[in-house]
Amino acid sequence: MRSINSYLKLTIKSIPILTLVFIMACGGAEEKEKSEFEKQKEEVVEDLENMKSSINDAIEDIEDKLNINEGPVERTLEEAKADLEEKKKNLEDSIEETKNATEENWEKVKAKTNKALEDIENEYKELKADLEKLFSES
Repeated sequence: MRSINSYLKLTIKSIPILTLVFIMACGGAEEKEKSEFEKQKEEVVEDLENMKSSINDAIEDIEDKLNINEGPVERTLEEAKADLEEKKKNLEDSIEETKNATEENWEKVKAKTNKALEDIENEYKELKADLEKLFSES
């Protein structure tokens, strides 16, 4: 059997190793500070995803209205739905391009994406206003 002194010596010798393991484990657990590029990229993707969600909601609303309307209103709704689906496709492309952006091409991608988002938002607002006017008249 080992004596208490040998266990004590073993414990004392183990302290530096355990301390090192503890420090490395704690240091690895800390989240690295995100770069400005990563923060901007996440923000742009979030904006694009939010716009995509709004367009999805509008498409669902149009589909509901298509079920109860016929004639010229139905054709207008079908055109609006096709237009929204095209905008959604453009947003999906922008989201993918933004997610794949690198720091080297970020400024170019960001400018292109912001312009696309602005255009889609404006067109979406116009379309929404046109549809509201259409339903207030019918």
